[in-house]
Amino acid sequence: MNIKTVLKTSVAAAALVAISAPAIVSQAEAGVNNGNKNSLVMSGQIARALVYQDDGNSSQLFNVDGVDTSTRIRWIVSGQMTESVAVGGVVELNMARSNVLGSAALGNTAETNADAVWGFRKTEVTFSHKAYGKLSLGQSSIAGDGTSTQSFASLGPSMSANGVSAMGASTFFNDTTKTQSTVGTAALGGFDPTREDRIRYDTPSFGGLKLAVSHQDNGQSVGANYGGKFGGVQVGIGAFYENTAAGSTTVDASMGGSVAVKHDSGLSAAFSYTKEDASTGNNIEGKNWNVQVGYAAQLTNLGTTGFGIIYNETEDGVANGDEGDSWSIAVNQNISSVGADIYAGYTRATYDDATANNFDDFSAVFAGTRLNF
Repeated sequence: MNIKTVLKTSVAAAALVAISAPAIVSQAEAGVNNGNKNSLVMSGQIARALVYQDDGNSSQLFNVDGVDTSTRIRWIVSGQMTESVAVGGVVELNMARSNVLGSAALGNTAETNADAVWGFRKTEVTFSHKAYGKLSLGQSSIAGDGTSTQSFASLGPSMSANGVSAMGASTFFNDTTKTQSTVGTAALGGFDPTREDRIRYDTPSFGGLKLAVSHQDNGQSVGANYGGKFGGVQVGIGAFYENTAAGSTTVDASMGGSVAVKHDSGLSAAFSYTKEDASTGNNIEGKNWNVQVGYAAQLTNLGTTGFGIIYNETEDGVANGDEGDSWSIAVNQNISSVGADIYAGYTRATYDDATANNFDDFSAVFAGTRLNF
């Protein structure tokens, strides 16, 4: 059996259910002259998706602003302050659309799809030195963001590193009490760093190793990334430690990391682990791990095709003794000529707590597209 023939057939089938990407044949990027020597470039993405959710009690098809990403627009400034120091800046807005299945506040069978809201995602200024690294000030990724989500599966915008983004803001249905619970992705997700107002320093690369440290209102964080290739195997490794004691009464710190490998054949694998360190008086310490297997190849002349399967498990994510897990599968087709992706996938999630409550399984089928400009 020819594996590429089988995979080409799978891609064709997925394309039938995925939303078609807009047909744009020219490059869409705007540069603006603003009266000084800095350059200004506008770019972004348009994300749309259909998500069908079923919580065991009710079901609904949602038309949303992406599954694991959202519509965004950004302005990127770049300039040369001295021969060795470059200055840069980013202002990025994103659109948030929240779909909720069976909202507890609206009744067991209520489904809502909130109107889009624009919000600031990044606002930062950077100073980069050729030999001494980069200093950043403003709202963006703190040190360690991204270190626990290493992957070579080429899944694009189809789903998050732990595979549960298709659940959105929906929650599990409690079949024992016949009510909608308040338990959602908090019982399934990891404890990764994110974006905050911070000051951050990144070192230059030392043989593929980069280090970062940042200070934010809620504490400090450090992160490390390593990338390299050994023979026919590409390797990516990341780790972080975030001190959150100044901004939390329940969690003193979170930590973790990930490792990803990819063979020249296109096969890849990744593993991630994150955990919380509870503060004094709190005995809930969440732990999350997930494993991913993927395959990426140039199966058509459109661009790279990526396949991925993710198993994700979280313990004590909401309360002591609880456990949430999920299986997710997705395919993503990149269309390099227009900077677009089309994708489709499926997620099934379960949740159990330490009580006699029985929570129904949650499932989601999704298909969508992203167009970069």
